[in-house]
Amino acid sequence: MARFPKDHIEQNTESRKQAHFLSQDPEQAMQEMMESIDTLRAVYQEETEALITVNTQAFLDLQTQKLEAARTYQQGIEEILERREEMQNVNPLTKKRLAEMQKNFSTLSEQNMEALKRMQRTMDRLSQTIRKAAKDAAHKQRAFSYGENGTLQSDNGKIVSTGISETA
Repeated sequence: MARFPKDHIEQNTESRKQAHFLSQDPEQAMQEMMESIDTLRAVYQEETEALITVNTQAFLDLQTQKLEAARTYQQGIEEILERREEMQNVNPLTKKRLAEMQKNFSTLSEQNMEALKRMQRTMDRLSQTIRKAAKDAAHKQRAFSYGENGTLQSDNGKIVSTGISETA
């Protein structure tokens, strides 16, 4: 899959950061919003592909791009909603195209979310497997202690408790 040019995302993000709003012209503002959707859609497609192919490095590399594109998208949506009355005057074909893009983007978002959930389930299973292996290893190491009357006793019947600290 062709990667969406990062310089386009950065340029798009930088121009919006400087202006802090979409164009004053409602037609142009809608066009910019469609570009924002395209940018975020491209990042989501790449992320979903990385998740499906279990390409962890590609997934991690996309997170900054995704965050920037999502912020731009959110800012644009908020402004479109604030300028709702102005946007009524936009060409009906442009509004229809934006609505279709939004619908397609929603579908892609759902696919992306499902891929993220699958990855989370995989990580949960891996974590459970690691805990089970640690617990089994602890059980296999036979521990002995002295009982009340000074005789050597096996601790095979004792329960082993395990946990994971996720501080990093």
